[in-house]
Amino acid sequence: MQCASLIAPYWLAGGEPIGNLNSQFFANVYLNGLDQFVKHELKCRHYLRYCDDFVLLAESPEQLVEWRGRIASWLRDELCLELNPRQVLAPVSNGVNFLGYIVRRDYLLVRRRVVNHLHERLAAFEKLLVTEGAGYRRYRFDTAVLDELAAVLAAYWGHFKLADSFNLRQSLWRRYPFLSRFFAMEQDGKLTRKDKIRSAIRNTWQQYRHYRCRFPGDVLFFQVGRFMEFYQPDDVLLARRLGLAAMATNRRRARFGFPVVQSGKHLFNLLKARRSVAIVAETGRRLERVKERLPLVRFECRGLV
Repeated sequence: MQCASLIAPYWLAGGEPIGNLNSQFFANVYLNGLDQFVKHELKCRHYLRYCDDFVLLAESPEQLVEWRGRIASWLRDELCLELNPRQVLAPVSNGVNFLGYIVRRDYLLVRRRVVNHLHERLAAFEKLLVTEGAGYRRYRFDTAVLDELAAVLAAYWGHFKLADSFNLRQSLWRRYPFLSRFFAMEQDGKLTRKDKIRSAIRNTWQQYRHYRCRFPGDVLFFQVGRFMEFYQPDDVLLARRLGLAAMATNRRRARFGFPVVQSGKHLFNLLKARRSVAIVAETGRRLERVKERLPLVRFECRGLV
């Protein structure tokens, strides 16, 4: 497609309406005659079709106008079809709008309409997952919603990777900062869920370290039975702020803790002190030898990252 754009100064695109997903297969069978007509009767050298969308390239707009009329007549007479009125006749130098991309001489761009649809989806997800409080934002780790969001992002990221989209992905990440609270984006653009835990983790202490890495800078309320526990050496200063006594030596390496029923009181005090808090709770399920614990909610003080 890009090579054809290099040698043809004009292009024409059109399509026929499609119904359910099965028609994607039937279109290839039913429209085979169109392919034969365009290649053998019209002698169009540069012709592309995907299901009901097609592109013709020619040296002049007059040639394309003639072909459009002959194609419309052939479809009406032979297949009882009408051309979709949304057709474009334009110079290739403007870029060829085809299959969600703008095809230019040396690169692909994602179509603006595709990006706008993603903006709408992300704004809707943000309303479901993020709420504003008095001086803080609350991020809710709803597994079902995050599963759906992850599927949407995977689909769009898969579409974007075929185009020159590095700046686009970075701009989306900046415009919707809530995404970085639920996902980590690697240098290659791959997204990793922050609410998922590695299967290699075998004990409670490793779980705690995992979530401390996932939520750096946050106070981590980590549930173990009826208590919230703290394990790291730097939790000593936090324990002093909350008035917690050191725990007796235990095999989990827990240093401090407080009953789960006191979580609201300690959360309020930490938010007043402008400390962000992530709460990791037990789910009731087990991962081999250790209980499953997943992020439940995160409170982020405004103005803090």
